[in-house]
Amino acid sequence: MPVLLQSMIARLQAGRLVDLLSARDHAPYLTRHRLDAVVSRIRLVALTFSVLTLVWIPLDAITLSRGQWIPLAVCRLLAVGAFLGLAMVKERERSRRHVLALLAATLAIPLTLFCAAQLTLAGTTLTGLAAINASLYEALPFIVLAGLAIFPLVAAEGLMFALPILAVTTAVQIAAGGLDAVRLFSTLWVLGLALGVYLLACAIQLHYMMALLHRASRDPLTGALTRRSGVETIDLHFRLACEQNRPLTIAFIDVDNFKGINDEYGHEAGDQALRDMTAALTQQLRLADSVVRWGGEEFVLLLPNTGMDGMRIVCSRIVEQWFGARPDGAPLTASIGVAERIGDGAGDWSQLVKLADERMYAAKKAGKACCVLGTGVVIRARSAADAV
Repeated sequence: MPVLLQSMIARLQAGRLVDLLSARDHAPYLTRHRLDAVVSRIRLVALTFSVLTLVWIPLDAITLSRGQWIPLAVCRLLAVGAFLGLAMVKERERSRRHVLALLAATLAIPLTLFCAAQLTLAGTTLTGLAAINASLYEALPFIVLAGLAIFPLVAAEGLMFALPILAVTTAVQIAAGGLDAVRLFSTLWVLGLALGVYLLACAIQLHYMMALLHRASRDPLTGALTRRSGVETIDLHFRLACEQNRPLTIAFIDVDNFKGINDEYGHEAGDQALRDMTAALTQQLRLADSVVRWGGEEFVLLLPNTGMDGMRIVCSRIVEQWFGARPDGAPLTASIGVAERIGDGAGDWSQLVKLADERMYAAKKAGKACCVLGTGVVIRARSAADAV
């Protein structure tokens, strides 16, 4: 437990508390994996509860009167059909809104059974097995709240589901006339405590998922996105840019004369040069931009909502500062090719990366240490441009 708390505290100190509270700033790869996990667990829960809901019907028939168990049996059969429908949902890419709607439907089914049981059994005095059965129905809101704990939800999502559950539970029990003030307070108190525990369980589960995905999606040497995660991110942003008709720029970067660093100073010096380059790029770019290690000394930059005019500014800033110094003290430079979705008429993200790659080779032919834009413009540092 101390290790887990230390890990969570470290994440909070790193400024990622917001990721446990809201999904707004989640990386695309985290969003995709989180939603996939939610859908997968919805299917499992729905299948399990379809069986449990069905086998409860004989218990109602044994313990309740005919006028009570038959209406409840009808409700249960409808619930079984709804659960089976959710269990057969296909695992494919869905929007966050769609996934949360599926989760809301899953949680609403047992809550509806609770409401039906409370209204059906209201005003009757039950003893023995019937009283035990009725108490099991009263536990359904707690079961629904407990179900939240198996889903990797942010706090805002957990509250969005939990507060209506508390409200419905209170309203139905008051309407059924079976709840005095003391019992109402105690029920809400226990539900509130349970809610706190379940939200904490959601946060721990989400934190663990985030830590695993962060390790899997980051290059261990440089901290940049791996090529696989980078492709997912580029693909998502390209589709969003097409839907919203917004610009999207890709820059393909290849470190100049990198082999010479490895040959003359060793691979450790080469690794340090790559780390320095990634750190410099991260400082020069926006939080919304992404740095991807494409392979070896090749990197790809993803700049959403950035056109060629904005990219000229970015390239000018990069070539003036570059990425630190090589082991011999010379500037650590690179050849950079740039492509933009709208200006270059790219039909898919791979075409955009290919264009940027071709312009990177054009930058090498132009003498290296420069950026080549789609318009054929070559951007160099002022000192280098003056020398030319």
